[in-house]
Amino acid sequence: MKKPDSNPFMMNRRMVIRGAGGFMLGLPLLDAFMPRKASAQTAMRSPFVLIVVGDNGVVQAGVTLGGSGEPEKFWPTATGSLTKDKMTADKATRSTGELADYAEKMLIVRGINLPYNSTGCSHSAADAQILTAAKITSGSTNCKAQGISVDTAIATAKNPPGRDPLVMHAGMFSPGGTGFDIPGYVSYVKSQQARVYIDSPYKVYQQIIGAIGTTPSTDASAQMLRANRSKSINDILRPQLKTLMARPELSKADHDRLDQHLTAIRDIEVKMTGTGSTLTLPDASVSMMKTIDPKPYDQSTRDTSVKLFMDLMAFSAAADYSRVAVLKIGDRIDDHVYTYNGQSAKFHDVSHRQVANSVDFHHYLDRMMLNYYKYLLDAVSKYDTATGPLFDQGVTIYTNQCATGAHSFSNIPWIQAGTANGYYKQGQYIVVGTGQQPGGSQDGKGGDASMSGINKMLNTLLTAAGVTKSGGAPTDDFGEPSLPKGLFTELKA
Repeated sequence: MKKPDSNPFMMNRRMVIRGAGGFMLGLPLLDAFMPRKASAQTAMRSPFVLIVVGDNGVVQAGVTLGGSGEPEKFWPTATGSLTKDKMTADKATRSTGELADYAEKMLIVRGINLPYNSTGCSHSAADAQILTAAKITSGSTNCKAQGISVDTAIATAKNPPGRDPLVMHAGMFSPGGTGFDIPGYVSYVKSQQARVYIDSPYKVYQQIIGAIGTTPSTDASAQMLRANRSKSINDILRPQLKTLMARPELSKADHDRLDQHLTAIRDIEVKMTGTGSTLTLPDASVSMMKTIDPKPYDQSTRDTSVKLFMDLMAFSAAADYSRVAVLKIGDRIDDHVYTYNGQSAKFHDVSHRQVANSVDFHHYLDRMMLNYYKYLLDAVSKYDTATGPLFDQGVTIYTNQCATGAHSFSNIPWIQAGTANGYYKQGQYIVVGTGQQPGGSQDGKGGDASMSGINKMLNTLLTAAGVTKSGGAPTDDFGEPSLPKGLFTELKA
């Protein structure tokens, strides 16, 4: 008789199951993976971090665009506690009212500034700073950060060795573009080396489940043959899954989580079969997941791609594939054509007030972006784990490269939800640092390192994610070393 620990499905945290053809499937954290003395309420994993970065700023007061002062249409009407009732009342005039359902779980932070002036394209300069707090190179269209980004720091400290952060892009332009036609990079491997985005939801899916690897070409062909026979990854691995589900170590909660996990995979597969905003029936061929893959920059599938990326971000956190994921919506600028009240225009033109009704049009687009963010929060909310609901085991963030369409670098939007295992406050709208006065830099020319807030925000985020100094001291010096050190302690619970 074999000893229990010789079983091929012996419980361990990084367990995967593999099917013929090389398919692999990561498993969620189960009670059976937990130390015997661990409580289900004990946080066993480092907090996850999910970040969405938008383009072109938002409609907020304090700057001049199109010859007149901008109205306040973004921030909540009052600082302090956030409640569903208050944010619902704000909804008629403030974009953040779209997030009323998550009021008690959110932290809305105003006063975040980018420190360094643009020497060319302000959008590119903003991209290079938003997740790095680093000095930037000079460049007319493509500034580069002179330091690593926060996602790189988290992945280096918390991911399995060699596993990069999951960094994605829903835009119009591929890597290697010239002039203004560039993706606009926010993630940096090292100084002046941007991380290339994953532009296809299908490739992200393959990366998470392990379908892409070092298998021989014959095995790779076998993978595709199986996919072409309308089988889900779950179907291909069904014999192994059946054996796993029969394990006596698995509790009822484990069975429920596995079912949730496998259902999420199937749901993502189903969504990937669609084109545009119409999704096909559940029995559609997995091969159709590749519909978007050959043309990831097709703007007719933009909405579908954004939502698929967000589903995959949530799934990655639940499956513990990566402790950090980033999605950039837009390119160096967001030049996608949107339609509002029968009027179609490029977002960037709207943000510069170059079209009729541009303030209301931009306000509509701000609401759209925050509803994308709400979609991500909904996706994260669907998962339960052996240590409780996934939502508060990490932090899910929406930010923007600029503060306004005037390229302001002061009062960058920053909204987050989830406490990162109790680190952050929630249900609050807080003004931090010295950037509390509206306005600030316009056209990217007024960056002021003495008023920087982004490095302190990233210090706080790293500390919340468990990336600390020797002895567990908080990280207080991420980014450009000459910037004022410290954290925003007022955000801590």
